[in-house]
Amino acid sequence: MKHQIGPYRIYILLFLLILVTIEIIWSWKKDRGAYEVKETFANLAVFAGFQFSKYLFAGYQLAVLGFFAGLSPLKMPHNVWIFSLTFITVDFIYYWFHRISHVWKPLWAFHLIHHSAMHMNLTAAYRLNWFSAIISPLFFIPAALLGLPTDFIVISYVLNLAYQFFLHTEAVGTLGIIERVMDTPSSHRVHHGSNPIYIDKNFGGVFIIWDRLFNTYQPETEPIKYGLTTGFLSYNPFKLVLQGFVIWFKPASSSAVKESSTLPLEASSQK
Repeated sequence: MKHQIGPYRIYILLFLLILVTIEIIWSWKKDRGAYEVKETFANLAVFAGFQFSKYLFAGYQLAVLGFFAGLSPLKMPHNVWIFSLTFITVDFIYYWFHRISHVWKPLWAFHLIHHSAMHMNLTAAYRLNWFSAIISPLFFIPAALLGLPTDFIVISYVLNLAYQFFLHTEAVGTLGIIERVMDTPSSHRVHHGSNPIYIDKNFGGVFIIWDRLFNTYQPETEPIKYGLTTGFLSYNPFKLVLQGFVIWFKPASSSAVKESSTLPLEASSQK
């Protein structure tokens, strides 16, 4: 996969840059205030670190999935039907991985950075923890044990995250009937809201049907306040990446619980 995508990496980055530029122009013309200079540069710095971390952890991730795939008595073939099954399975697993990341403090330590952006824009999509690759493959072990091809699992997860890049924008409104099945910018804006009505809602990656099935769906009904419930965190990319771990290892106290931000108080107080 590296050899297939590698030659096109520069074109992919240019495409993303063009989309960000278009969104900046849209925000400026519409006076939406979707971008703030220091925060945007912080997002780009985090993105650069995340790209570097992928090279560090790629071997580990493939080794974990490969090991458990080797334990499976099932070996599913490579065809379009199995890829479709894998894609849906990966999205289902992602829903639970994402949901647990909001209610279990050790996983929230990795995920907090993604919710620390005070503005919703395309650059915020890559506000991702540099160490998240340590834990993400562990959640996809069941897919490997089911005999789903390892390369299909990896490709499905990559496509899942790539799709979510386009969800981080205010430039797209609601999309009618599509909102019932697919995760959309409107649904994902809700997920990033720190309004009480929006906290811990809309965990889906590509499909929103999991949220509807498991009662975590919330439509966009009131203006959204972005960021952590504790407010602004930092422009320093290292603090953004590490603050979740600092909170995790703090002694249990009411102040530490409050700093857990969108982590529900009733859940964090039990950890």
